Amino acid sequence: MDNQPPAATGNDDQGTLSMDPTHTQALQQLRHLIPIGLRHAQTLLERCAGNPQLAAELYRSELLQVLVEKSGLPQEQAREHLLNAGYDLNRALHAIEEARFTLTQRILRKHHRDPGQALDLIAQAIETAEQLPRQYWLDFAALEQLPPAPRCFMILHEWLAFEGWEGFDSALHFHLPQAIAQFRLLQLDDLADTLEQADQRQQQLRAAHGGSEGPVELAMRINQDPLFNRCQDHFQQQRPLLDERLYQWVERHTEQFPA
Repeated sequence: MDNQPPAATGNDDQGTLSMDPTHTQALQQLRHLIPIGLRHAQTLLERCAGNPQLAAELYRSELLQVLVEKSGLPQEQAREHLLNAGYDLNRALHAIEEARFTLTQRILRKHHRDPGQALDLIAQAIETAEQLPRQYWLDFAALEQLPPAPRCFMILHEWLAFEGWEGFDSALHFHLPQAIAQFRLLQLDDLADTLEQADQRQQQLRAAHGGSEGPVELAMRINQDPLFNRCQDHFQQQRPLLDERLYQWVERHTEQFPA
């Protein structure tokens, strides 16, 4: 049977007009008792000799078996969830998920194949739960007040979002010491060293040429510098690893993330 029977429609009801009146009445009674589509209702009535009460019981029994298989709950608990959900399977499953898992755990479970999407949703949940002040970018002073695990997560998530939007060279001017500290907390020391080296090289070039070149020329010089480019290339090579590390970080510290 379908996991979630489709809702009744006006077209379905029109299709009953040409049926035997007794059968039509049985269909209407059955669909009043349970949320079931026309085709499935007809099949159940055929199996139950046109008795809507028996058909409704059979449907409830089928739904109960599906819910037990999907949730792993004992029958009595599963039956209670189905009853509370009005025998809507999706609503019952959602209620079980909410009872079993925190918001963060549900995000991780639902989006385990797309870590980037999971991280974005978790960041939104933290921002909402903590009412973090934002003026286009989040206030890093407020982020520093978070518990250790979400502080690390939010600083890096925001810094990486800035880097993706503004570029590597600009990101070196965006709360870099805080970001480097969190990279080291994740034991990404090689990446932290690369960022420090890129920042130092950028400062050297600005000190050497900032007085004689305009902003555009200086930016071109920095982005054409071989040492700076090696740092940038190394960062870009390591970038896919960062989502994986942050995802694992949340998994290890879910108790500090939104419930």
